[in-house]
Amino acid sequence: MPPGYCWSEAGRIEIDPDEHVVEAIRLVFAKLRELGSARQVFLWARQVGMRLPVVQRNLTLCRIEWKAPAYHSVVQILQSPIYAGAYAFGRRGNRMHVVERRAHKTSGHRREREDWNVLIRDNHEGYLSWAEFEQNLGLLRENAHMQKRAERKAARGGRALLTGLARC
Repeated sequence: MPPGYCWSEAGRIEIDPDEHVVEAIRLVFAKLRELGSARQVFLWARQVGMRLPVVQRNLTLCRIEWKAPAYHSVVQILQSPIYAGAYAFGRRGNRMHVVERRAHKTSGHRREREDWNVLIRDNHEGYLSWAEFEQNLGLLRENAHMQKRAERKAARGGRALLTGLARC
C-alpha cells in the first residue's frame, strides 16, 4: 500500500489510522489546489521543511519513515487513483522493440486509462473525490504543456499574469 493507506483486518483497503500520515497526504492535495502545480507543492514542502511519509519494505515488515519530499513522491501522490478511492491495476505496461534483429523488452511505460487492465472506482474511502482527482490530473497536464495557464492568469488580471511570469 502507498503512504496513507493500509490493509484492514478484514483484508480491505482503508485510510491509515495514523493521523499524522493522513494530515500530510491531505496537505499535499490542499497545496495543489492552492499553488496550482506539483512543482510548486514540492518547492513549498522543501521550503517549510515538511516531511512526507514513505513506506519502507523488506521481506517481513512494512513501516513508515518520514523523509524530505522528493519531486517524484509528490507527483506519485497527486497522480495515483488510489487516493481518489479507486483500485487500478495495469497502469503501466511493457513495450517490445527490435534492436539488431533481437527483441528488447522495456517496462514501466504509462498506459492510457482505457488500456488499464482494471479500474474500480469507489473501491474504498479516498482522500478526494473522483471529480477532484480528474480536475487535479487536468491541472497537472496543463502545467506539463503550459496550456491555458497564461489564459487563466490573464483572466484574473494583469497583476496575476505578472506574478505568474515571475514564478516561472
